[in-house]
Amino acid sequence: MTSSPWGSSVHSSVCYRSTGPSQSQRLSLPPHLPSMPGLPNLNFPIPPPPSGNLLASPLPTALFPLPLDPLCPPAVLPPFHNHTNQSSGYSTAGHSRSSSPMVGGGGEQAKGNGSRNGSPSSPSPLQPPFPSPSPNIVFEAPSTEITLLSHFPTVPGQFVVYFHINPGLSVGFNVGGDQLQVIKGPMTVPLVSTNSTPPMPLPMQVPPGHVVQQIVDESGTLRHVIVSHQPPLIPIPQYGPGNQSQPYFGAGPGFPPFGSIQGPCGMNSSQGGPTPPPGGGLMSYVQGSQKDERAQRQFLKLRRKFEQKHQSNHFHQNNGPFRKDGGYNNNGSRRNVANGLSKEEDGSVGSTGSVTSTGTQDEEEETRLQAQQDMLSAILPPTVSEVSCRSAFIKWGVPERWTESGENKYLEVDVSDSDFRYEVFISDRSKDSRFKSIFLGTALSCRVKDLKPATPYAIAYCASVLETKGPLSPPTLFTTLPAEPEAPQSPRAISRNRNSLAFKWTAPPDNGAKLLAYLLEYDDGKGGANFIEAYRGKAKTCTVSKLQPAYSYQFRLAAINEVGQSRFSATTTVMTAGSPPPQPLPPTLSEAGVTFLRLEWKGRPSDEEYSLQMEDPSSGHGYLGAYSGTTPHATCIGLNRATDYKFRLKAYNAEGHSKWSEEVVFRTLPDRPGPPQKPILKGRPLSSSFKLKWDPPQDNGGVGLRGYYLEIDQGEGRWEEVYRGSDREWVVEGLSPGESYALRLRAFGPGGQSDPSEVSVFTTEPVCPAKCHIPRIVGKPKSSSVHLKWSSPDWDGGSPLTSFEVGSTTPDNRTQEAYRGKDTSCFVTGLLPGRAYLFQVRAVNRMGPGPWSDPLEVVSGPGSPDRPIEPTVSTKSSHSVLVSWTEPLNNGSAVSDYRLQMASLQTPDHSDHNHDIQTETESAVEPVFSLVYQGPLTSYELKALQPGNIYLFRLQACNSAGSSEWSGVRTHEMGASSPNTVTGIEASATSSSISLSWAIPASNGSPITNYNLLLGDTLLSSPSNDLLIQNLMPHTQHKIRIQAVNSIGRGSFSPLIKVWTKGLPPMAPKLELVGSAHFWLKLKWVGEKGVEYVLQMVNPCQEDFQVVYRGTQTSAKVSRLSEDTLYQFRISGINAAGQGLFSDLFKFSTLKAPPAQVKGLKVTCGKEGLRFDWATLSTPPLLYHLQVAKKRDQEFRTIYRGEETVFDKFQDLDPGAEYLSRVCAVRRLSEGGELVGPYSFTLPFSTPAPPSENVCLEKAESSSFTSNLSTTAAVLEERLKSISYESKVGLLAVVALVFLAFLISLITHQVVS
Repeated sequence: MTSSPWGSSVHSSVCYRSTGPSQSQRLSLPPHLPSMPGLPNLNFPIPPPPSGNLLASPLPTALFPLPLDPLCPPAVLPPFHNHTNQSSGYSTAGHSRSSSPMVGGGGEQAKGNGSRNGSPSSPSPLQPPFPSPSPNIVFEAPSTEITLLSHFPTVPGQFVVYFHINPGLSVGFNVGGDQLQVIKGPMTVPLVSTNSTPPMPLPMQVPPGHVVQQIVDESGTLRHVIVSHQPPLIPIPQYGPGNQSQPYFGAGPGFPPFGSIQGPCGMNSSQGGPTPPPGGGLMSYVQGSQKDERAQRQFLKLRRKFEQKHQSNHFHQNNGPFRKDGGYNNNGSRRNVANGLSKEEDGSVGSTGSVTSTGTQDEEEETRLQAQQDMLSAILPPTVSEVSCRSAFIKWGVPERWTESGENKYLEVDVSDSDFRYEVFISDRSKDSRFKSIFLGTALSCRVKDLKPATPYAIAYCASVLETKGPLSPPTLFTTLPAEPEAPQSPRAISRNRNSLAFKWTAPPDNGAKLLAYLLEYDDGKGGANFIEAYRGKAKTCTVSKLQPAYSYQFRLAAINEVGQSRFSATTTVMTAGSPPPQPLPPTLSEAGVTFLRLEWKGRPSDEEYSLQMEDPSSGHGYLGAYSGTTPHATCIGLNRATDYKFRLKAYNAEGHSKWSEEVVFRTLPDRPGPPQKPILKGRPLSSSFKLKWDPPQDNGGVGLRGYYLEIDQGEGRWEEVYRGSDREWVVEGLSPGESYALRLRAFGPGGQSDPSEVSVFTTEPVCPAKCHIPRIVGKPKSSSVHLKWSSPDWDGGSPLTSFEVGSTTPDNRTQEAYRGKDTSCFVTGLLPGRAYLFQVRAVNRMGPGPWSDPLEVVSGPGSPDRPIEPTVSTKSSHSVLVSWTEPLNNGSAVSDYRLQMASLQTPDHSDHNHDIQTETESAVEPVFSLVYQGPLTSYELKALQPGNIYLFRLQACNSAGSSEWSGVRTHEMGASSPNTVTGIEASATSSSISLSWAIPASNGSPITNYNLLLGDTLLSSPSNDLLIQNLMPHTQHKIRIQAVNSIGRGSFSPLIKVWTKGLPPMAPKLELVGSAHFWLKLKWVGEKGVEYVLQMVNPCQEDFQVVYRGTQTSAKVSRLSEDTLYQFRISGINAAGQGLFSDLFKFSTLKAPPAQVKGLKVTCGKEGLRFDWATLSTPPLLYHLQVAKKRDQEFRTIYRGEETVFDKFQDLDPGAEYLSRVCAVRRLSEGGELVGPYSFTLPFSTPAPPSENVCLEKAESSSFTSNLSTTAAVLEERLKSISYESKVGLLAVVALVFLAFLISLITHQVVS
């Protein structure tokens, strides 16, 4: 401390306010101070702050967190009038927590005019408007310098503020009332605060010409140094919010204004003053915002430079402008900074200080970072509460930094709770799910939303401070609650009638609760939002009846589970059946391609299905079906490129179909080239290049090619172009050794760019693989084996790995190969228990093996027990035995239990034949053992054994290391007894007999001699296990029981079975002919209920019978017959009793066929009249009838009858009129009579106009193409009218099947390509 040349006596008062849970704070002198001469033990109660004051709320903890209190004004140092002539103006220097600006001002200095005149009695602008209370602490000193020291607590719950008094200085403490205790220097007075939070740097006022300097020394002590100025002060200008070049010093009502204060919960409180600019003044207030990583590194670098500079410079004062410049570190503590300018800035003389080396600073920085990492690792798992179906509340705590005694575990880290930032992660615990971040901030809780119902989740978090981020906490698991189901899809109409609609739907996700029912609603056809319930139940189909015909309804569906009801699905509109649709508009072209045309048309509510036909001019087949479906669009594929196609459309619904739409013509696009051949190597590949060549594509798109593109993929999934040109060879360079490259080729021409060719993969020369990682053990080592697993090396050398080799080193230091194969795991067997082995692994490719991995040492486990000896068996009764055994050697682990297994063998019969068969069977079939006992005892009694059987016993011992081998087999034979009960009886009956068979029961040591069969009250006997009972009444019930007999006695009877004999088969009925034609016969007979009939016909070609009908109907139609042919039939009946006899042969004949329909009718107009000609039929003898009629009345009359197919020079018609013509064939029968065939399609024509109208026949001939088109349309229309509805449906089905087969073949071709 330096003395000032201007001596003065300074009085000062200091005020503190509580920031803890209590409303007052006490500063007391320590108990040892009363021993100091003239220093009493003082205690100062401080009044609580007024209610509603924003500054009274607790603040985030800083180095000294004691904010100002409006009831306690800042420390005031009035002038000492005996030693100074200075005016009564005041200036203040102080600061709040973190970086609040320096508050200066008082009198005219606060206005910045430089005046220092004023009355001593006039109040200061910084004084409160109410009377100031008596000061609590008073400083009296003849010198001009007082030091205030502040330290962290040395005892938990206490903080100490030290007042250092220089020699010749006196300090007075106001004990209460008018008592004043004066302490003279040199002395350091500690003041103890019993609150749990440390005090802040003290705000105080000093007289004019005095300045408070705050200095942090090497030990971390904060010093308040009051220094006086003899020369007049240069006025400190006051800067408002509009001037940001200097700190803003605002005036307040008795205490400095604060811009905004960040509370512990993130709330900002305003004092009403303007917000100071960031970074201005000595007390720049840090808003609590976190710096990014780059700003943190720059901040730490500047802080270290500033501390080094501070240790090497003196802090002093000169006659220049008064300037304050300070800062804080990132945890809120004050950095080492002094008031005034450095030597470089104002030329003042500096003092030499201690300089810390860079290495020491780096070690301290590493220690601090390690302490931060340890502190961030001390976090507990988060807690989860308020779990619902889609949200949960997560809460966590700050890292544990304090011991139970209140000591800080990490003294190297100086942070508060508000300096921590937290990041929360969540995982839904699915198979491939990972943790993802959902929160980042300083709060200690958050609510997670948008979760899946009935889903397990895991929550974890980590803490970070400054640039250090800690590890994840242990996860906390929880499961969300189930919720109502998801909204189902709209119901789908599967059928509709005039008064009902049938729907079907699929089940939606149930969200963890079982679906209970479905709710189907509809709007009753009135529209709007009024829906009524149509169905409620568990089924997924429903039929809604009592609806109006040709009416549109809206339906929606909801699902109900144990939690509640889901949202309704989207409404679907369905119309009941009504009238046939009108003629649709022609289709329009939505997209054209090289081999396809995509058409679309406007759908209407009355349309249910559409039929699209296409005419290919190159085929000459006219219109063919191209599409049939319900969607208003279709794609015609497999078309020729650059070709015109004609289309027309027809609409269908349940009531019928519409007329064809108008014809439209669309054209396909030209094609592009086909894919070229894949590139191939030319020569051998080198380490960094290879040469490629290729052949042109087979399809050049119809025009010549312009060139090729060569693309390469270097394993990144991205194709890059390496060549473009017309040559068909290229050298690819700049490749890496041992790497695989994929190359493909494209051709381009006027029609566009082709598809890529097949990918060719080429590999440069590889090398041996890299070193494998050390193998690891799977599970625990066993006594004689160990399961090893390893991973592939980081690099395979550019060639796929072909195998792995595992080498083992035995305890006697012998090296041998333990495994060679492609798997990455193996079992090494043949080990000795409790021995140490070394294992190494290496990878092998086609270039050779790589280096061995680091060795893995494995110690084998204990062994299983030795094989026990055969157990001892002793008979206790005819149905029980006692099995006992002795304990084998346990090989280091006590035997925990024994396993006893038993197998059974049948006793051989006494007959030599049966004995030979039994011996041969026993020698071929292995006995099947089953476990009968497991436990620690050495004996066990077996009961319920079969007499006369041979039983086999074997034993196994088990310990913690495993199980021993099975012991030898002990054989034991039981005594004989009567046979067991007969089972497995099977009976088959006819109308007069019953055939019985049964399984041979156990003979129990004595062969079975015979079987007794009780049929009602009659006793029968059989030497074998089958019997045929004859001469029984048909359709009669019989009760049967069977018993087996041997030399010991009779066995028990089997359970009673009931067998019915069958009835008689039916008689053959009489056949009658009820209908006939030239290719079918319909037969009928009188049938019986429950009888199936078989109708057979004599095949005229093979002269044998073939079945033409089999069923329960009483009539059958036999088709595909020849005309005028005699056929023979017979019939028989089948019922439960069997098939009856066939009837006698019945003979029926088909009719003669009428002639076919005449085709090719044409009408031509000549000079001599009209000419009619048609195609000749191939079935003579025939006559032709030609008829004409006016189109208006359509009354046909015959104008020609004869055998010729041409009729000309006919002029008996009205000129200029429209007529219809038709022709039919007539077949002459040999026995007399005629068969008239169907008429041809009606052909319209017009007679020539009279000469007065100047009608040119040549003009009619030139328009013959148009007439032919209209004639063809009329012919098709008449033909469709003549076809029945069933034939139309069949024709449509055939067209649809042909189109479906074509589509399937096309898709299969595309998939194969």
